[in-house]
Amino acid sequence: MPQFPITYQVDIYHLVLSGDKESYEATPSYTAVKTNIQPAGADILAVNPGLPSFSTYQCFIFDSVTIKNGDKLVGEGETFIVRGVSQIFNHPSKYYQEMVLEKVVGT
Repeated sequence: MPQFPITYQVDIYHLVLSGDKESYEATPSYTAVKTNIQPAGADILAVNPGLPSFSTYQCFIFDSVTIKNGDKLVGEGETFIVRGVSQIFNHPSKYYQEMVLEKVVGT
C-alpha cells in the first residue's frame, strides 16, 4: 500500500453546540496529529459544488481520533474546518481517515 507523506501536524478542536450557540473547545482534543492535506481534486469538487475550489482540501489523518463535521484543524499557521464526514479505512497494513476540509482564508 502506498505511503502518504505527512504534510501537517495539526491540533483538533471539536465544535461544541450549546443551545443556540456554537463555539470551539478552549484546548484541543488532540495535538500533533499527523495528516496529509492537499488541494481537492476534480472528483471531490464535483460532488461538493457549494465549496469554493480555492479553499477546498482533501485530508488524510493517520491517527485514531474522533472527528466530525465542523471540527477545526489548526497547524503550521493555517486553519481548516471539516466539511465532509470522514471515511475510515482500517486495513492491517494502514489505518487512516479521509475527509474534506475548507481552509479558513482572510482572517
